[in-house]
Amino acid sequence: MFTPIIRIILVIFSLISATYFYTKEDFANMSMMLIAAGLFIYGYFKYGTVYAAFQQMKNDNLKKAEELISKINNPDKLTKGHKSYYYYTTGIIALEKQELEKSHSDLTEALNIGLRTEKDKSIVLLNLANIELLRKDFNKANEYIEKVRELDLNPLVESETNRIEKEINVAQLYV
Repeated sequence: MFTPIIRIILVIFSLISATYFYTKEDFANMSMMLIAAGLFIYGYFKYGTVYAAFQQMKNDNLKKAEELISKINNPDKLTKGHKSYYYYTTGIIALEKQELEKSHSDLTEALNIGLRTEKDKSIVLLNLANIELLRKDFNKANEYIEKVRELDLNPLVESETNRIEKEINVAQLYV
């Protein structure tokens, strides 16, 4: 949710406030400020910049999303939910760069860990179908399309599903 710079500023502010309350012998508020600083530091390691990167990705600002997601050094320390959206974000960024293997493995990992909404699952499955279409593995692409169809789709995802399904059918005719 917070960028690393904002977290650092909040930690510094909390520590300065704790020092101020210590000089005033207000140990209750000092303790609260130290706890706040600890929570900001804990949040950095458990949540990272996944939410901010995911929001940038949803707004089609992939360069900023990549910059934010690259600040996470150890995704294994993230919470389960944040880890799945870490892989979702890195998978979409890799797909935009035409890095199909990385994109496929990251999007599959996001699905395996678990995404919160059916919309997110459908988008990941649709991108996996698109990757398989690009790889010319039409059977796997059709499997992903079938999985997408099992979910509750919004109109945009449904139209993209229809488009990819038509492309698969046309490509199969020429093989």
